Amino acid sequence: MSGLAVLYNRDGRPADDESVWSMLRSASYRGPDGLAVRSLGSVSLGYAKSAIAPEDAIDRQPRISGATASALVADVRLDNREELLRSLPDALSPRASDSELILRAYEAWGLDMLPRLLGDFAFILWDPRHDRLVLARDTSGQRSLFYRAEVRSFAAASEIHQLFQDPTIPMRPNTDRLRDFLVPLNAYANEKDQAATFYEGVLAVPAGHVLTVTGDAMRLRRYWELPQGEIRYRNEDEYAQHYRDLFSEAVRARLRSARPMGALLSGGLDSSSVVATAQHLYRKGQATDLGFVSFTSTFDGLDCDESDLVRDLQAMYGFDARTVPGNEGPGRLQLEPSGFQESPNVGAPEARDRLMAAVSDAGVRVLLTGDIADACVAGSPLYLDSLLRKLRFGAFWRHFKLLRSGADEPLRRFFMLYVVAPLLPLWLHRRTEALHVERFLRAHGASFLPLWMPAELRDALAARHVELALETTSRRRFSNPARQLEFDMLYPPEVSRHPGPWAVDFSRPFADRRLHEFLLAIPPEVKYRLDGSTETAYAASKQVLRGAMRGLLPESIRMRKIKTTFSAVYESEIARDWARYEAAFGPGAHPQIVERGLVDHARFWSRLRGLRSGQTGADLIYLVHVMNVESWLRAIQLPWPRRVAVEKGRSRMAAPTGAEHVPAMSIA
Repeated sequence: MSGLAVLYNRDGRPADDESVWSMLRSASYRGPDGLAVRSLGSVSLGYAKSAIAPEDAIDRQPRISGATASALVADVRLDNREELLRSLPDALSPRASDSELILRAYEAWGLDMLPRLLGDFAFILWDPRHDRLVLARDTSGQRSLFYRAEVRSFAAASEIHQLFQDPTIPMRPNTDRLRDFLVPLNAYANEKDQAATFYEGVLAVPAGHVLTVTGDAMRLRRYWELPQGEIRYRNEDEYAQHYRDLFSEAVRARLRSARPMGALLSGGLDSSSVVATAQHLYRKGQATDLGFVSFTSTFDGLDCDESDLVRDLQAMYGFDARTVPGNEGPGRLQLEPSGFQESPNVGAPEARDRLMAAVSDAGVRVLLTGDIADACVAGSPLYLDSLLRKLRFGAFWRHFKLLRSGADEPLRRFFMLYVVAPLLPLWLHRRTEALHVERFLRAHGASFLPLWMPAELRDALAARHVELALETTSRRRFSNPARQLEFDMLYPPEVSRHPGPWAVDFSRPFADRRLHEFLLAIPPEVKYRLDGSTETAYAASKQVLRGAMRGLLPESIRMRKIKTTFSAVYESEIARDWARYEAAFGPGAHPQIVERGLVDHARFWSRLRGLRSGQTGADLIYLVHVMNVESWLRAIQLPWPRRVAVEKGRSRMAAPTGAEHVPAMSIA
């Protein structure tokens, strides 16, 4: 994952190259293969190079077109290179870099080229013909791009802290974004990609959008929408085979590397499917194996440790598997953060650094992960209307009884929400749902919020919950509840963050939009089987993935019935780090979250003591969130330049303590 930076003086003044150099140096871990800056009058472009694909070795950025003088810096991996090479009007070498393909595509098709690009990318392009700067990101938001805009100048970069390298620029929290982070609709879901950041004055180019900037105007627009369609096959095996073909291609595209590959591996269905597919592609000669290493965080003595399942997968394929302790050292609460934090949702830096040190020691720059699979392939049981539309009355009645057996809603409301409303025209469905959402949240919204928050804040967050829920309802695209739920989980996509300060790229096959287009087009009842034979909700989910992985995964993983949860990790962290929690929140302490009115000090401290004594509860997610907010607020108050520097954890470890290496096994 490379790094980008640009400074554009919109009033025509020459851009200061040194400012761009400062932005690049602050994220030098993104450029292990060198930094470069190119001055173009009022524009200065910077590039931090991390060569991963074979074509990257000869790539030179900033790239300048000899034909149009347009200039480009791109953090990119294109997955449809062959298609673009065939379609471009001018012949290019098959070894052309991805950045050259983007520049040639822009010259051929202008901004209309954006929907044609498939893969992970963020780029900045200066077009002197139109005196405009163009910034764009891929549809799944896998590469980041942030900016600050003023009347006379514009700056953008791959990471937020790069935009604060000038000490005269104030760093202040975006209080509206912080409060939205604590709204139940957001707090109980993975963080979503959006324009607003946690820093006042800094915005993100949203996923699937293009931003054009000229001397007197800025325009942001979406360039891609998920197409709607329907795919039907004769039986479940055909759906599974189609998915397997698409998933194999998604993994294969991400194996395009001139270096050893790595993977974050748990014993779960998602990451195991990625690793198994990669190994299968290597065995069939459909991808070049330059070395493959998996990395697993272990949690000895806790129920969430999945080492046994990882060993089952390794025994099947014989790859190099390494483990790193995942529950040692300081946790997420940082009394003195080591440096800048992009958001309050960055987890435990010490655990991250132990893992990333092991990855770096193995010479790996790309890590495959099973991230966002729950949003992509899980499915939902809310498909009663789909059965009715197909006149499958017997299946409808059986499914209705199974759903009702676990439902809390009164029968009348249940029938209206999940049977009648989905059969209405979409505009009427939106109105019906909006009435229900508003009535329900007005009556019960405050119950989702913990009592250790001040009453005024709870009321404000509950009211904001209603606003956001109604906005979501107004944008409804599918009448079927299952399809809409899956779409909402996928788009806007989950936030994708670089594991700074490490030269490692997280690569997520489940973020491939080809998978999304397929999964949202097939019947929802194919993805989730609630028929009495599935003992748990997790066992009922991911049916297409489970079918596609038949023969590629050990049955102990493919047919797992229980999803691992990690609440025990946080509970053990509280016990291990109690002195730190007492220093931050105990009597006489002055927590940032108290000063900003996010918690009632006495009630919050009492709740933490209860948690330490084993009193878990539904508010655990909120406890985790406010701990993260406390660490983030402390990071903002660090002295300059520490507060604008991304550093490794305070331990500054060179190698992970206690890391174990399980050698690759020979498989006959």
